[in-house]
Amino acid sequence: MKPMPLMIALGVLVILGGLVYYTEENPPSFGDDKTPIVDVEQDSIQKVIVTRPDKDPIELRRGEDDEWTFGEPLMIPADQSSVNSMVSSLASMDSDRVVEENVVNWEPYGLTGQGTAQVEAVVEEGEDEKTYRVIFGSDTPTGSGVYARLEGDPRLFTVYSYVKSGFEKESFDLRDKRLLFVDDDKISRVVLKAAGGTIEFGKTGDSAWHILEPQPLRADNFTVGDLVRSLRNAEMMSVLEEGEEPSGKYDFSKPSAGAEIVDESGTHTLTVAKGEDDEYYAKSSDLQGGVYEVSSTMAGGLDKTLEDFRNKKLFDFGFREIAKLELRDGDTRVVVEKQEDTWRQTSGDERELESGKVQTVIDRLRDLTATSFPSYDESDFGEYGLSAPAIEAKVEPVEGSGDEVMISSSEKDQVYAARVGQPSTYEVEKSAVEAIQQAIKDLLEQEEDEDDPPTEP
Repeated sequence: MKPMPLMIALGVLVILGGLVYYTEENPPSFGDDKTPIVDVEQDSIQKVIVTRPDKDPIELRRGEDDEWTFGEPLMIPADQSSVNSMVSSLASMDSDRVVEENVVNWEPYGLTGQGTAQVEAVVEEGEDEKTYRVIFGSDTPTGSGVYARLEGDPRLFTVYSYVKSGFEKESFDLRDKRLLFVDDDKISRVVLKAAGGTIEFGKTGDSAWHILEPQPLRADNFTVGDLVRSLRNAEMMSVLEEGEEPSGKYDFSKPSAGAEIVDESGTHTLTVAKGEDDEYYAKSSDLQGGVYEVSSTMAGGLDKTLEDFRNKKLFDFGFREIAKLELRDGDTRVVVEKQEDTWRQTSGDERELESGKVQTVIDRLRDLTATSFPSYDESDFGEYGLSAPAIEAKVEPVEGSGDEVMISSSEKDQVYAARVGQPSTYEVEKSAVEAIQQAIKDLLEQEEDEDDPPTEP
């Protein structure tokens, strides 16, 4: 076998290795050949005007509080995020390349007049103002770019197509699409009107939500918070009518849902109705005179019942540190208290208890959850076996108020529970109650002392 091919391969490998090493030690420098078309501070732009053929110009103005607003005749709120994104692109607009340095005839590039689109920025420069006007023309032969020029500059640029499309906006694209304008931190009350009836929620000083109507009840804070977020973020999908007298085409006499949010500025009302083709539309007290298309998802999120918002946990202590337990299962009664770092039975035969078993009891009580709410009237307790409950549990946290719950017998197919002092009956899983009973039984079992001699038969 001739060694020549092997030697050649080794030589090529050495050369390639040397090239890799040289490249790593001496990386090539790539010059940035992108020439700025507009290069100003974003905050210095005071006004933007977008003009396109056969379209009404869109004018946006920066207010004293740096909030963008539409210029006349559009009396609608602007979406600050969308406008700022467009202004940012305008403030630092780079070209893809410079095609020619000195163009006399712009017509071959579609850059006469206002071209195919034009964006104008009025910039504050010291005590003066300067206008930058960028004109976009025809597509480049490759189709990936667009010809562009800066008014007053003789150079011909190309920009990527997405640069131009970033300014080809309708007023709807740049408007604030929210239906309600509320201060999230100042919301104190919410009223939901749906097929299931009217439900009113109130917020307390600890930021927890409570059901006020149709009667005072504990609320699931997460579910109510989710409702508030969906209302606060409710957006229009399109404008059906606006700025004119209602045509009568959209009927709100039988709405599918409605909501009120109260904050420091007053009451904000949203009404949603369903059309003949299963489309949903809405009107808002914050957008007078308009009717807007909304998504079925948003509308469906308002179609909830009282039970959807109720707190289904029987105990409220959550994961707070527990100081004391009072338990009764039939004739078995026990009081358990935390003393420094140990748990002790302080009733009957006083003794130290295994902390793991106490924690199991606490966990089983915390997990007790309603599957339904068969009654809202305390006078019905006898019907559900709660006038003489089989099980009672009282939990006292180290901080905050405690919970006291009574439970019907687990020997029947349906098991019910109630919070002492409150009128509602909760149906609970039979297996969950049996787990509580087993945990109490395990807690009270005396463990054999390993040092004691075995009992003689």
